[in-house]
Amino acid sequence: MHFHGKIRIGQRAVKTALSVGIALALAQVLGSSLPIFAAIGAISAMSRTWHDSLRECLTQVAGTFLGYLIACAFVLWLPWRPQFFLWMAVGTLCVITLCISLRLNFAIPLASIVFADVCLYTGGDAVVYGFHRFTDTLVGLAVALVVNLVIRPYNNRQKIRGMMLDLQKQFLPLLEARVIAHRYPDLAPLRGDMARLDDEMRIFEKQPVALLHHTVRVSARRQEAAYLRGCQQLLDKMSGELAALCNMDSSPVPSESVLSRMKEHGIAVPENLPAYGYCSETDTTVMNFHITNLLDAYDFLSALHRE
Repeated sequence: MHFHGKIRIGQRAVKTALSVGIALALAQVLGSSLPIFAAIGAISAMSRTWHDSLRECLTQVAGTFLGYLIACAFVLWLPWRPQFFLWMAVGTLCVITLCISLRLNFAIPLASIVFADVCLYTGGDAVVYGFHRFTDTLVGLAVALVVNLVIRPYNNRQKIRGMMLDLQKQFLPLLEARVIAHRYPDLAPLRGDMARLDDEMRIFEKQPVALLHHTVRVSARRQEAAYLRGCQQLLDKMSGELAALCNMDSSPVPSESVLSRMKEHGIAVPENLPAYGYCSETDTTVMNFHITNLLDAYDFLSALHRE
């Protein structure tokens, strides 16, 4: 959703708001005395993908239960002792330390909130109260997980295609820098972008599809994933050929046919391109080989994008 071209309401924001509303309504139906914890759980578990939401839900459940257990130990052991607020600080430190030890870092805020809320409760049995807060949180977590699965699961297909197009545009300038300018360009930014593309591909392959016409959608998703992986492999091949060119310790002049192909791709080739350093015929053959492979993969990928 867009308002006046400046304010954008994303899908994740809408699903988070919907999850909070459903969680609060469900908590009210279940008779919760403090439904805010259901809302907190719904907000905490809403993530970009369903797999992320599931992982964060499990983390939050474990962390919240840990905070509840530590709170129970403190209220039973230190009901009326002096310096209670000092012990609260110690308890919070225990919660954080145990969460980190158990690799529940994401759950630290919610676990600490549950611990503090249970310890500071003065309206009755704190242990029972804490258990209700734990179950309220579970309601919010479960609602967010279901909403993220059922309502328009995250689909990063367009993002992946955009990343591939941006990556492809990087290769010709890098090729020109290496072959024409006799420089050794920094390939670290390219490798970083390639790694981010691979991360997005993993998300795409693992994401569930909408429940409507599930079988058909699963088949289409697999075909699309295979197509995108093929495009990614071409980018990987181009990256490998470029890396091989950058590993050469000489810069021979490519053959006329290779230079002609480079010109066809918009690369400016000077009339008399000088060689840089001592170059043998083998060096020229090797350079021609890698440039040809790179441009072949480039052309094949361009053809796939046009389909």
